[in-house]
Amino acid sequence: LPPQLPQRTLDTDEADRRGIDLGTSGRLHLMAKLAEGSGLELPKSAKEMLAQNQQQLEGVTVGGTPIPPIATQCFMLSNMFDPTQETGDTWADEVRDDVIEECAKNGGVLHIFVDKASPHGNVYVKCPSVAVAYKSVNALHGRWFSGKVITANYVPVASYSQLFPDSVTARGPLLPPTKPPPAAGIPGGAEY
Repeated sequence: LPPQLPQRTLDTDEADRRGIDLGTSGRLHLMAKLAEGSGLELPKSAKEMLAQNQQQLEGVTVGGTPIPPIATQCFMLSNMFDPTQETGDTWADEVRDDVIEECAKNGGVLHIFVDKASPHGNVYVKCPSVAVAYKSVNALHGRWFSGKVITANYVPVASYSQLFPDSVTARGPLLPPTKPPPAAGIPGGAEY
């Protein structure tokens, strides 16, 4: 079982006050986005850094679509569950297994945490690469799960690592659970 999430989460008032660490590249892209159409000009060094980052990302595509600079290998799924409505002891494991199974179709998961106390139904995921995370986010964002529409948002790797220190050393992909064989005499088996 994953460890309980410490008091520092991304959906707390404390995070609202101190903000989220975007890293150097993320801050530059945010500054450029905010400066667009405002008449403000970025410093020359910031423009050079943005151009350099853009050159590095120009060759990075998934299925011919360029990966946006905001993408990281970590993301948060929201609206995955309502903790006040969940019953039984295994619901969090079932959510975890469903996410691992879906992300395995896109390249896998290195780390996952279901925040059982989250009023927003948050599940935190770290993938082996930005490309895998990008494909998983695109596959899951806007999709229906348990009668709710999932939202997926990237989380800066530094912030994710602060929240889940054990994720830093995660190397091998988590495997989706094995389904029991179909019940005898029932075509396709029974849903559990």
